[in-house]
Amino acid sequence: MIDYIPRFLLLLVWFLLGPFHVHGLPDIFAPLMIIIMLFALASGIFLKRAFRGRSLALLCVLVLMFYQTLQLIVTGVHFELTHSDLFSIGIRHFFSIFFDINLGLAIIGVVAASGVAAYLEFGKARLPLTRLFPEYRFLEAPVQIKRTVRKLASTAGVQVPQVSLIDSGIPWAFITRSKRGFVLAVSVGLLEALQPGEVQACLAHELSHLKNKDFTLRFFATFAKVGLFTRPLSYLIEPAIYRAREHLADRTASSLVGGSGPLVSALSKIREAHYEVAAPSSVGMACLFCTSRDRWFGIFDKQPTLDARIKALQADTT
Repeated sequence: MIDYIPRFLLLLVWFLLGPFHVHGLPDIFAPLMIIIMLFALASGIFLKRAFRGRSLALLCVLVLMFYQTLQLIVTGVHFELTHSDLFSIGIRHFFSIFFDINLGLAIIGVVAASGVAAYLEFGKARLPLTRLFPEYRFLEAPVQIKRTVRKLASTAGVQVPQVSLIDSGIPWAFITRSKRGFVLAVSVGLLEALQPGEVQACLAHELSHLKNKDFTLRFFATFAKVGLFTRPLSYLIEPAIYRAREHLADRTASSLVGGSGPLVSALSKIREAHYEVAAPSSVGMACLFCTSRDRWFGIFDKQPTLDARIKALQADTT
């Protein structure tokens, strides 16, 4: 019975990370992914503020997993079991069938990921804001808000996005790609609920996504997840990358406005008001905040909770 344990452990590693020995691929490939994953987990446990390194490490794991998928398709080979003393003939045949199925699924995943990439780049990114979010009404943004965005963009060293006003009483904001550029949208409710300094911090958070190149990084993370749709681990890594980048945007925004106080105050007011925001979320949109699910499904959320963001910001000041 004990002899079967290594077989099922190898099968579990294959299922989560992908094939760990295919023709033309060095044996160190899978251990490298495991080492990177351990680094990402360790940075989350021991270096709680290492959001940049954590997100890049997790993205690296996704890229390596996706590269393995491409290798599997290009070579078209099966997994070779060389340890005949460990695996029986039946196990050999089972793995062979498993990899035949995986090859087909890998091709489907790559085709699907390519389709998503083409849609985002040549379809969605070219649409105007009113077509992207037909359920919302957009107005001309106040001059003061446009001036603040220009000043923050200059400080951050990024291109000034277009600014639009959302006709909604719920305080929220987002930045998204539209007409091959970026649009920063802020709601009427946000301007009414927060003080000018707090609004500035929220705008700085959205601009920080541009400064940190989050749209590009998130695009690759989502592309890899779609291509690896049969790998359960990818459904955990992609949202973890998104959450880490949100924390990083908070930290960058704090540096842009001279401290974390205004953003902490803004997020605290939003949290205490118990606003329900079910904002549309996609790779082409970065939202200031949205309603999170319960703690059991928090690992699948792309937005960290307001409590987690406030706690991280307060830890930066200590």
